[in-house]
Amino acid sequence: MAKHFGPAHQSARCTVCNHPSCPEIDRALIDGVPLRTLAATHGLSASALCRHTRHLRHQLVIQQRQADQSHVSAFLEKLELLEVRLDRLFRKAEESRSLHVSLGCLQESIRVLSLREKVRHSLGGLASW
Repeated sequence: MAKHFGPAHQSARCTVCNHPSCPEIDRALIDGVPLRTLAATHGLSASALCRHTRHLRHQLVIQQRQADQSHVSAFLEKLELLEVRLDRLFRKAEESRSLHVSLGCLQESIRVLSLREKVRHSLGGLASW
């Protein structure tokens, strides 16, 4: 469900952003209700609704990017935690001279590093570690 992008986010000139039913109108636009139907229902012009959809679309893209970044950040945090745990297990395995467990930890560490590199590459190198 889209957030309401009212006057605080857009020009005070947008009659749709300033309309008391703006959140309902936004939901209807996202759901694909025809502009003429919305215009008649809410006493707006179809052209005002068309202009509103342009900045609504822009805000939805921004909102989606923020959600995507949040998911990537959470995923990277989980990878970091996994790396810490693997390192801890590896040290314990080395101390107890358990070569089999040490080797398993190293193999899993390589997988985690490979996954981290794939994520970094898919983000175009924008992720920082």
